[in-house]
Order: sequence, then structure tokens, then C-alpha cells
Amino acid sequence: MNSLYSRLVLEYSRARRHAGALGAPTHSADGANPLCGDAIRVELRCDGAHVAEFGFSGESCAVATATASMLGDLVGGRGREEIEALAGRFERLVETGGEDPGLGPLNAMRALRDHPSRRKCALLPWATLRAALAGRASATTEGNPRMTDVSAPFRFRPATPGDVPAIVALVESAYRGDASRQGWTTEADMLDGQRTDPAGVAEIVAKSDGLVLLAEDDSGILACAQIETVAGDGGATAGYFGMFSVRPAQQGAGVGRAVLAEAERIARGRGCTEMQMTVISIRDELIAWYERRGYRRTGRYKPFPYGDERFGIPKRDDLRFELLVKPL
Repeated sequence: MNSLYSRLVLEYSRARRHAGALGAPTHSADGANPLCGDAIRVELRCDGAHVAEFGFSGESCAVATATASMLGDLVGGRGREEIEALAGRFERLVETGGEDPGLGPLNAMRALRDHPSRRKCALLPWATLRAALAGRASATTEGNPRMTDVSAPFRFRPATPGDVPAIVALVESAYRGDASRQGWTTEADMLDGQRTDPAGVAEIVAKSDGLVLLAEDDSGILACAQIETVAGDGGATAGYFGMFSVRPAQQGAGVGRAVLAEAERIARGRGCTEMQMTVISIRDELIAWYERRGYRRTGRYKPFPYGDERFGIPKRDDLRFELLVKPL
């Protein structure tokens, strides 16, 4: 059996064939496997009962990206019933390792027979495609490698003014007080006081050039992030990523990775060519987390607003913000 990362898999992953948002999709769905960080959006333009155009976007591993690239070559001109049949054949291929000439380059995924924990990565683009065709908004293959259920473990939506109290509570729980120590994003050793307040959050939610993205499940809001369009270097359009907060009990479970990937997808859709954020410069562990996701330190700093208790009460005198940037 070939290596999982065969020449063909790497070639399709790097080429990202069919990547990009469609101008006027008739169907779309968002797929996410939070534990491994894969987040993919599939958009379709259907002509009657058949797929005329396929596009995908998002951040995912080489296996998921290569599968989506190959899938785009396969589904053009096909109807839903035919695609469902192909999905079943692909499931058998990754489970048994048996060759299926009708699946073309997707046969490179036969190696997944020997890597059962990675099958969910290759199945995610298929599950997301099937969800889009069925009119469902989301999909996942996390904990369910056979695609028998394509309901996502959480869903995304923009915040409304009615969400402000819950957002404030989430942000405070993630960064302030002893309760925040349950997660790893706590700033309790650096700052006392509040991190935000209802007036500040309401102002951000109301901005016309941005939004507050929420991830939620049936228990309520799991995470939030601010996305705002700002001026980048050299006249470029940039996205600003801020107010990123994940419920402490959910930190480390992949929710944050999925939110960041979705925020980047939204920013790209708005014409942004880079994402910016500011992070307290001594937060080495957090900055390393962003660096693993493609952000770089710029060495450009902004002072911490000492004396303005709206942003907290500092416990040390060396706080400042550093700008991090990632090309989109």
C-alpha cells in the first residue's frame, strides 16, 4: 500500500484545484472536525439537478484538501443520486483499500485503509458536499467515520444585540478570575478587573464594517471572535481578528481552531488579503499557537492602556501589544 502522503496527494493538496468562493452558489455547507482543526466550506452552482460548478475554501490538512481538490474534478455534471453512490464507493475504498477505477485520482486515498484515524479527514469534503446538496448548513465526520450523520457538533452565526450579555460573560470567563484558570487562555496572573463590558461589546456588534462570529451548540455559545475590515500595509484590505474567546471547558478541543479558520474564510470572502491581530507580547504560549497556524510576529507594538480600567487592572508594568499578521 502506498504511503498516505503520496506524490499525488501532495500534488493535489498544494495545487488546491477548485479552491475559492463561487460568485453565485446555489448550494453551500460548512464542514468542521474541531478536534483535528479541519474546517472546509463547499459551494456549488447547480444547473437543474446537476452540479455545474464546485468550489471549496477553508483551512484543512493535506488529506482533506487533496480530497476536496480531487472531488471537484469528479462531481461536475453529476446529479445528487450519482454523487451519493460515489460517496458510498469512496467509503468502501478507504476502508478496504480496494481500487475503484471510477474514482480516478481519489484512489490515492486507498492508503487510508492503514490509517483509520485519518479517514475522517478524507470523508469531510464528501460529507460537506452531501450536506450542501441536501440543503443542510453543516457537516462533520468527527467521531463518525462512516458519514452516517452529517450534523456538525456546533454551528456558526453572527451575533445580534441580544447576545451581548452572553458574550460579555464568555469573554470574562475565558480571561479573568480564578474560573478562567480552567482554560489556558487565562490572563489572571497579568490582569485583574474586567476585560470588556456590555457597552464595548454592543459597539462592536453594531459596527457596519465587521461582525462578531459565534460558535454555539444546544448548550449555548461556545466561542466568539470579532472580525472587522481594516486598512492593511500598502493600501491592502485586511481583516482584524479580536475578542477571541472560548469557553474554558472547551479549550483544547479544537473549537478555537475551527473559529479561527471560519473567521479567515469570512475575511477572504470580504476581499481581505491578510489577517491581523494584537496579542499581549509576553503571552509566548498563545503567540506560538498562532504561529503554528501561519501568523508571524511583526515586532510592531502598541502600548497597553494603563490607567483605563475598561481594559483591566494590570499586575505588572511590562504589558504591551504586538501585531501578528497572516497572509490570506
